[in-house]
Amino acid sequence: MSANCTAALGSDVDATDIRWHSPDHILELLDYALQPIVDIGTGVVYGYEATIRTTETVAEYSPERLVDAAYEKGFLPELECSLLRKALHRFNDLRIAQGTKLYFKLDGRDLGQENDPRMGLSALVLETGLQVNQICLEFSERHRQTFTDVTHHAINDLRQFGFLVALDDFGRGSSELKLLHDVSPDYVKIDRFFLNGVDCDPRRKLFVTTVANLAHVLGARVVAEGVETEREFKACREAGCDLIQGFFIAQPFQKATSAKLFYDHVRAPGTGRKRREEQDRIRNELVDLPTIRFDASMNELLDMVVHNQDGNVIPVLDANREPRGLIHERDLKAYLYAGGSDEADAKAALDFPLRSFVRACPIADIDSNADMLLVTFASSINSDGIIITENFRYAGFLSATSLLKIIHEKRLQEAQDQNPLTRLPGNGAITRFISDMAKKSSQDRHLCYLDFDNFKPFNDTYGFRQGDRAIILFSELLQRHISGTGTFFGHIGGDDFFAGFHNTDQTDAAARMLALKRAFRLDVESFYEPEHRERGYIEAQDRFGTTRQFPLLQCSISILSLPKGMTIHPDTLNDEIMQLKLAAKRSDDGLVVKSLAA
Repeated sequence: MSANCTAALGSDVDATDIRWHSPDHILELLDYALQPIVDIGTGVVYGYEATIRTTETVAEYSPERLVDAAYEKGFLPELECSLLRKALHRFNDLRIAQGTKLYFKLDGRDLGQENDPRMGLSALVLETGLQVNQICLEFSERHRQTFTDVTHHAINDLRQFGFLVALDDFGRGSSELKLLHDVSPDYVKIDRFFLNGVDCDPRRKLFVTTVANLAHVLGARVVAEGVETEREFKACREAGCDLIQGFFIAQPFQKATSAKLFYDHVRAPGTGRKRREEQDRIRNELVDLPTIRFDASMNELLDMVVHNQDGNVIPVLDANREPRGLIHERDLKAYLYAGGSDEADAKAALDFPLRSFVRACPIADIDSNADMLLVTFASSINSDGIIITENFRYAGFLSATSLLKIIHEKRLQEAQDQNPLTRLPGNGAITRFISDMAKKSSQDRHLCYLDFDNFKPFNDTYGFRQGDRAIILFSELLQRHISGTGTFFGHIGGDDFFAGFHNTDQTDAAARMLALKRAFRLDVESFYEPEHRERGYIEAQDRFGTTRQFPLLQCSISILSLPKGMTIHPDTLNDEIMQLKLAAKRSDDGLVVKSLAA
């Protein structure tokens, strides 16, 4: 700062106050690190967020305070351009980052005002040898109150140039849904507040699941930001998040040698047989529509429409074959027919940018659950179908007719596999699960056999209708206690049930079984007459015709554990389970646990 400026401010002003630093000075005080953002299903690095930080010499100032100082002095636009250049160079140093994306936070205050240099960011990106569609600009709720119509037009113009747009810290502010509607982002980054303990807080998990569903309907991907534990990571994957970022993956780094292509500990467990069958159904119904690049000309688009008369939508992809939306033939015709017939009008129509016709479209990955695809489609308005991706790249288009066909086939398969009374997976599904677990040696497995004690006397005394009610009660309790990733349950028939666990420890499996056993013993008491409850037994004939006393209903449980690294023939496994069932019946507490040696 010049001596004259200092004098003008008065002698009581601290000359080192950050508000009076120049753009170059503040730029020297700020630096960037890169934090990986990875595919939540494969662990492959999808992109990096440029996280701003102050240098060690000015640790007492936060980056937000320095940026606010630049805004107060009126040089924020120039500073942000310089900051992006610094982040781009840091990103460009990662030789293994080809095809990945850079997420850069843009403050957004006064964006798009007259002579705003930030509207020329695309030229700055191209100078570094990168593609504009590799850069995602993040906007947050922090300065939402300063966003005007000019701001929204500016964001739209930046998207027209090819930039991707993300809503950062989603859920933090009161007007996030309006911002989601107005901006129509490519990515939604869920605020850390909702991810902290999401694995054990049903309300937070419901919020994350709802946001993920809504984002997919609007054609956006969901980033779980700030994930710190394995349990949070698994909960986010179950909730439908697409990407993950946080200390559980990796901390921000500045050395290019710290970059990786993928992170093994993030990879999802192998797809089960039923999921593979469903994925094959979706794949078989995909239509490989002709696609067009986001930066193509109107002439190329019209040529494609002329030579492909069958389709009424055209998927629009970026240079990385990631979908940016759909172009509807009806929109194109409405625009072309609206002009005059002279040569000038025709030329003006062809000069109009193709990307102006791109509409958002519901989007989902090839491994999505078919029921979730139906929810996504049903929630969208005037949608012709869903764009399906594989590893985030365009895989094909799923029409409404094809989606209904997939759901119909799935329902038929489920009906064949279900027990007619409880609607739980039946013998066929249980047999397949046991066969898969016998071969899956990459993790610990626990197979549980459950059946009622003294069910025949109860049935004889109270009738089959009450017996069916007891079976249905148990099935509901089973579903309540056995849920989440790595679990399976089914109804063998009669009073026999099955549960399976994989990728968990024996203690957890046994604890859930004991909780189920206690819940059934307490709840089923209400099915007895008061006098029988008070006595604690009923009198009935045994299988030999002798009248004797039988305790109230409860269940016996046998747990057979297979350690990691062990494979076994399914028939041998079934024999082990049956022997253990008899041991559980003879035990005092009705629970037997056995671990097979590897």
